[in-house]
Amino acid sequence: MLAAQIDTLVADAIARRVFPGAVVLVAHGNALLHWVGYGTTVYEPEMALPVARDTIYDIVSLTKVFTATAALRLFDAGQLDLHAPVAQYLPALRTPDVTLWHLLTHTSGLDIRLSALGHAGPEGIWSAVYNLVPAYVPGTVVAYTNVNSLLLGAVVAQRTGMPLDRAFNELLLHPLGLRDTLFLPEPRLYARIAPSEYDHEWRGSLVHGTVHDESAHALGGVAGHAGLFSTASDLLQFCQMWLQAAAAAPGAALLQPTTAHRALTNCTAHLPVACGLGWMLDRPNFMGSVPPGTAGHTGFTGPAFVLVPSEQLIVVVLNNRVYPQRAQPAHHAVIAGVVAAARQAVA
Repeated sequence: MLAAQIDTLVADAIARRVFPGAVVLVAHGNALLHWVGYGTTVYEPEMALPVARDTIYDIVSLTKVFTATAALRLFDAGQLDLHAPVAQYLPALRTPDVTLWHLLTHTSGLDIRLSALGHAGPEGIWSAVYNLVPAYVPGTVVAYTNVNSLLLGAVVAQRTGMPLDRAFNELLLHPLGLRDTLFLPEPRLYARIAPSEYDHEWRGSLVHGTVHDESAHALGGVAGHAGLFSTASDLLQFCQMWLQAAAAAPGAALLQPTTAHRALTNCTAHLPVACGLGWMLDRPNFMGSVPPGTAGHTGFTGPAFVLVPSEQLIVVVLNNRVYPQRAQPAHHAVIAGVVAAARQAVA
């Protein structure tokens, strides 16, 4: 029943050209209920490859949750104070009022369109970011912006004394055994990677194997807000770690249970939009009707994962909905449909 429902949802989305293909994975606790690759990597028959279960996708803003997890690992190790000013770790930051907590909950008040700075290069981007002044009082408004996770990634790099990609390897990827999650994929992997979009305005070519996000690309492909590539099975392992840590499951040692539980709790209950620490909470646009405390995240090019802790349910959907060119997003309803089918299957 679950397979038939998901098959129908995804086949309809492909027929409507919501995306050329997708990988859908559903797990209940440690039980894998569904894991299928659908469609092709692109629409053109002469270029298209069948989407496999291990097809690699640019996961763009899902990178933000990895960055938050790395920061929380440093918090657990006593190397970060979540309520300390960001400027304590990044002295070049002009504002003294923004804390790590504000970055994690997107309540910093910092507002800048990083993608518009692609031509400024790394120095220009960092100069603009470090000279920002909050547009509103930190802690008073939830506003999802890339700059929060960019700065958080810089803090992780500063505290570990490593480039961010190496810090991710040490803190997250190697401990979790995530073999297909990485920044800057080597060309030998391109055959497994779904292209994202034809960039006619800036790069003048098909974006394939390099990060889609313009500012992350300008920063060399490694940033706290975007840059990771991954597979559905790797993202499942990552999400399972979170559920196990929050439930204080034996052997779930990557995060302290209290830290994981707090991160999956509404930290902005006094504001209209619910945010955990690095997680989006209770977002009906891509989660549908879900129990309070459901966590997840989306990425601009199409990927998403959703955790329903109260039901021990994980849904991962990878796709390249921006191929061949970005349009109004129609994939969120597909993801919400998969979540609904998965919840019905485990009820």
